[in-house]
Amino acid sequence: MEKIFKKKYALILFVMLLCPFLLKAGLTVEQVVNKLDANFEGIKTYQANFEQEVKSEQFGRSLTKGSGEVFYSKPGKMVWRYNQPEEHWYITNGQILWDYLPSMKQVMELKLDEALSGKLPKSFLFGMAKVSEQFNVAFAPNTESAKDGNYYLILTPKKEEERLVLGTLELTVDAKTFLVKEARLKDSLGNENLLKFSAIKVNPKIDEKMFTFKVPPGVEKISQ
Repeated sequence: MEKIFKKKYALILFVMLLCPFLLKAGLTVEQVVNKLDANFEGIKTYQANFEQEVKSEQFGRSLTKGSGEVFYSKPGKMVWRYNQPEEHWYITNGQILWDYLPSMKQVMELKLDEALSGKLPKSFLFGMAKVSEQFNVAFAPNTESAKDGNYYLILTPKKEEERLVLGTLELTVDAKTFLVKEARLKDSLGNENLLKFSAIKVNPKIDEKMFTFKVPPGVEKISQ
């Protein structure tokens, strides 16, 4: 369980970022959110490279750094493949979450709703809820229009219990491609989880078989 929760916010962050924001200078926050909701509905599959850094306010330094690839297929099917600092897989078919660490020859199998309990509304994870229904959205201070070639947005969960867990999400959106370049999640303790995306592909052809994990020979399965 400890290994899962070290990277727990990566999965949460990704679900929030599946929208190519069709933004234009001068749009109000409400118009941006409407575009966000509309485009989320249009994304069926998604693929990208990512870099991740988790920082601790308490320790004043980075706790973990990683990189790899992410794949998504609506509703709620995902693969996170970490290549650095070591090979590590998180795979879900929308119901089961597999945490596979090849170096340990071990895979942990959990129910997805239990693994993410209290972290994110399940309806949003499965692509059935609009961002406007779950979050309050605002431009970051002094960034009401494109700045430095980017848009800067802040998302805050509407429900108090979710704000206590998730904190706030800051998005950096490319003003030319209108895709999310960076996302920074700040929790209630001041910890930060930064994700940077590159080589993004929207609605690519993805083999659905990759979202169901088959235990390799010699690998121990632990069910929770």
